[in-house]
Amino acid sequence: MIETRRNINENSSKGGHQVHAVAVYSGAHPAHQKMLSDCCADSIKMLGEWSVDRNPSTRDKLLSYFGTARRLRHSDYNVVVVEGAIPAALMAPLINGLNRRPKAIIALCGEDALYRAFIEGEKRSRAILRYGFRFISGIITSGDIVPLLARKYLRPLPVEVRYPQVAPERLETLAALEPSIDSHTMVLIGGGSPYCKGVDIAVDTVAILQKQFPDARLTILGFPDLEEEPGVSSPGPVTDIAPYLCSSSILIHPGRGEAFGIVAVEAMLAGVVPYVSEWTGALSIVQEVDPKLVVPLKAGEFAERITDLWSAPVEQRQSLSETCKRVSREFTAKTAAQPSLAPFIEHIAHINKSRG
Repeated sequence: MIETRRNINENSSKGGHQVHAVAVYSGAHPAHQKMLSDCCADSIKMLGEWSVDRNPSTRDKLLSYFGTARRLRHSDYNVVVVEGAIPAALMAPLINGLNRRPKAIIALCGEDALYRAFIEGEKRSRAILRYGFRFISGIITSGDIVPLLARKYLRPLPVEVRYPQVAPERLETLAALEPSIDSHTMVLIGGGSPYCKGVDIAVDTVAILQKQFPDARLTILGFPDLEEEPGVSSPGPVTDIAPYLCSSSILIHPGRGEAFGIVAVEAMLAGVVPYVSEWTGALSIVQEVDPKLVVPLKAGEFAERITDLWSAPVEQRQSLSETCKRVSREFTAKTAAQPSLAPFIEHIAHINKSRG
């Protein structure tokens, strides 16, 4: 099913060139819709509204991608922003291949496709991405990992980063919380793919920690079908994460190629110390607190770093918690002042017109 929303056209400052842009959503994530709401003339939700329970078949996805691409090929849009690296790579050749008037196609990369393809070595996805991105003019993303992978494995492209924001009312609620600094409880907050969020590594980490800290516990939020193990509880999706942050001293987030990981910032607001993998997009913010909080993607490494913290004097743990609060507040202030994406989209449209 395809839904279209009409907005006001944007005019480029580049010599009065009109930019008629459309946002094409595969997952229709609310954060992505908000990000593009003021700079795209229309939007197409190929698979309907965003939902954690939505799981369309591969066939339905491909039919939506290819059908929408054919429709866009003959449209009067001159800029197409496609949500997702794989959808963009599949759709771009159909939109622009042998097209006498190629459109500027921008990939909104907010998921782990680049990591899965280029780090874990899925050859078919790697080939699809490299071929499809030949027809793409720019990349928008929401963290530090996608630019790193794109610049290393894809052809040179303009990349624009817009970090996700924490709503003001949620920010104040989280900032008023205090963690259990003396607790040996960790929390993992996620949803979607347990593999992408590193649930297996977190479970292995708590098993290692229990050898030195028998009361070590891990609470996993957001996944409805996980089996509980000794020392591991999984309440599933919850509406309020505050009680779980308050009962924890650590957020563990061993992300595998996650574009950002806003839960790291939310935990920091509450004074909970985050340990994230080197493949989590929030790593630059976490590094501002302490570089040791960014960990190689191995359970033993996470356990070793967490052991060091739990064994440290209470004054050191308290100081680290306070630094988390300060850095996260500074980060949220910066993200609240981020400019619109309209100038970047206009810039890409101007470059594409010049080449045409």
